[in-house]
Amino acid sequence: MDQTDPTDSQFAAYRAMWEFFNATLFGGTLRKVILNFSRRAKSLGFFAAERWTSGDQVTHEISLNPSHLKREAARDVASTLVHEMAHLWQHDCGTPKRSGYHDAQWGRKMEQLGLMPSDTGAPGGKRTGYKMSHYIVEGGAFARAFEQMPRAYLLPWTCGIDEDAIGKKKQKRKESKLKYSCPLCDANVWGKPGLHVRCDDCDVSLVSDEANDAGDAGTELRAA
Repeated sequence: MDQTDPTDSQFAAYRAMWEFFNATLFGGTLRKVILNFSRRAKSLGFFAAERWTSGDQVTHEISLNPSHLKREAARDVASTLVHEMAHLWQHDCGTPKRSGYHDAQWGRKMEQLGLMPSDTGAPGGKRTGYKMSHYIVEGGAFARAFEQMPRAYLLPWTCGIDEDAIGKKKQKRKESKLKYSCPLCDANVWGKPGLHVRCDDCDVSLVSDEANDAGDAGTELRAA
């Protein structure tokens, strides 16, 4: 492995982590698949059955969403990989389910692995369904395996999106232009904050959205 090559070092660690969990949690029963990174919206990762072909050979894909690698802790990223490996196990060793559904068989395997299915990602959530997450059972099989895993198997490269920064940029763009409306007619103009503009027809000052929001604040019941 060439540590100076980003692709080489990233995928070498990815493959080593996959092989480690295959050996320690699945007894080496899982066949090799295409390991990939894919930015699927609102997803930490996914398993895609029979997605890749080479001649007459067909194999599956497991992908992690690189947008979450920086935001999530290393243990959480690893648990996402094992979550998708549980789908691989069910497809090849269990009873394949209908597309996108997390059923009871998959859920039982997850519990055996020390990952509790939950649609909220927290205790008390539903254990089956289409949109499912999980949480790590402390002291469970996954938690113990992760502690034993060599740190060299952790993904060395991250490219997570700073969602807080994106939100601030969007808010800044939103605040860079305001709508000014005449309180007596339908006239509207748009401009930067702090403008003083008048409606010549009504001979009154136009009011910005910002001012309207401030005036309405006392009549609205807001959730804490």
